[in-house]
Amino acid sequence: MTEEVAPPTEAPAPGEGEEKAEGEEKEEVEKPCMAIDDLFVKTEHFDQMHMLGPEGKLDGAANFRKTNGFPVYGCAQPTEEGFLNVLNKIKLDAPEKAEEKITWYIMRQDPVAYINGNPYSPRRPDDLHMPLEIQEFIDDIHALDQLGMHFAKLVQKRADADPAHSVKIHKDGCFNDNPMERTDVEESLKVEGDVKWQHMLFDSCRENGFPLLETQRIPVRQERAPAERCFDILVESLKGMPASGNCVFSCQLGRMGTSLGMVIACLVKEVQITTELRKMGSPEIGLVPQETVDDLIKTKFEAPLPECPDDDDPFIKGEFDVIKELIEKHPEMKEGKRKVDYVININGPSPKGTGLQNLRECVIETKWKYDVASEDKQVVWKQMILAYLERYFYLICFATYALENGPGGFDRSFVSWMDERSHLRKMIDEGKDKLEWYRQVDPAKLNTLKEIINSPDYKENMGKLIKTIYEFAFMTYADLPRGPIKNNSMRKLAATTLLEILPPDIAANVNKKLEEGTGAHDFLTVVGLVSYYGSDGD
Repeated sequence: MTEEVAPPTEAPAPGEGEEKAEGEEKEEVEKPCMAIDDLFVKTEHFDQMHMLGPEGKLDGAANFRKTNGFPVYGCAQPTEEGFLNVLNKIKLDAPEKAEEKITWYIMRQDPVAYINGNPYSPRRPDDLHMPLEIQEFIDDIHALDQLGMHFAKLVQKRADADPAHSVKIHKDGCFNDNPMERTDVEESLKVEGDVKWQHMLFDSCRENGFPLLETQRIPVRQERAPAERCFDILVESLKGMPASGNCVFSCQLGRMGTSLGMVIACLVKEVQITTELRKMGSPEIGLVPQETVDDLIKTKFEAPLPECPDDDDPFIKGEFDVIKELIEKHPEMKEGKRKVDYVININGPSPKGTGLQNLRECVIETKWKYDVASEDKQVVWKQMILAYLERYFYLICFATYALENGPGGFDRSFVSWMDERSHLRKMIDEGKDKLEWYRQVDPAKLNTLKEIINSPDYKENMGKLIKTIYEFAFMTYADLPRGPIKNNSMRKLAATTLLEILPPDIAANVNKKLEEGTGAHDFLTVVGLVSYYGSDGD
């Protein structure tokens, strides 16, 4: 960074990650793109944040991994030392590319500041457990990057104003997938040294062995489907580098935004590589026999993956109603789905991949969590399910777009491609909610249960009734894999079913006791209350 001050009319706009010269006061007082003065400061890290195995674990970069067969890496938001650890690991993996450019993609909208070497982000006081969303500034990447500087200065200002040089920070009491089940803990943190923003750390990496490091923010929202424009921002960057170029993706946990970026990058790089291979096998060039080219492509990009017990489950395969409608009305999407499904698998959890989240299977996995959650907790699960399904829909569309436009160098945007198929936006908007939100025992089976409980000797048949309800619940959830989610789903359905078939007088007493909070709304509690009131209890 030069100390000289260029005239304002001649000064070029600073590149991403560059600090402004000390004399550029006009740039320094540039207002943030949103008000942040009243926002709380929350830690990005928590205990047991690293969810992958111990092998390959990298200090300061939780959930670090590499996609098999691609120069594509991912991790959670690193610590200050974690940035260099990631870059050094990449250099170690591919020493032949040590002097080449590495691109780091920031897969988030919200800013990050570094206090004592650890990352913190701003949160709204009334929504502490969800990342800050700034969707209206999606096309102003510079404004989002500058927001990090403003946030760091805000934290520094709070620390300087405190006699102990401390700031109040927030963290979760313990991590839980459902934000509604997290508890907030407020602490005071003594600030040692200066508070930094993310691009200061990137500058430090450039000064410490990685001068060609480039950065690019992709303003996706966590727990939301990506905007179409986000695909184009990422493609515009990726298509300008060789397919062998190393790239890193990071978001807060290294799961949602990171996984999305890694999948898109692998799709783009695969199209780039296969396009070049096919050119080599074309009659015009003829360097390699076409049969050899086909074998190379199949070996590298279509090698068989380990099989799992639930592979044949239609929902695990992504066969939701809106997806089936998409493929039925647009047969070309079938190949796009096949292609993106494979890439999703190798970027998902073991044994098929090296990642944290399978962007297809997470739809039904979250639906299973929804099924066993209490009604007040189901709200967030449903939002996630709808967002995940919409994201998967768009990934199929993007894969189809990439297969069509990638060989030509991605000379048209994904947004324009979607504009020509604008009905697809309506299809996913109206179709993503077409899921079975509430499971019930088949009506014919329900009548069987009603006959048992309405018989004069139903008390003597209570054992038979309980056994039959469990059998029906098991059949209703036959599609779920064995485990706690299936067991809890069956118990919840069994309790609901038993309450539904109770004679009115017993049902009134049982529901009254449940409302009084005398016990949890689970099957064993309901059976106990039914037995008591069925025996003329008070």
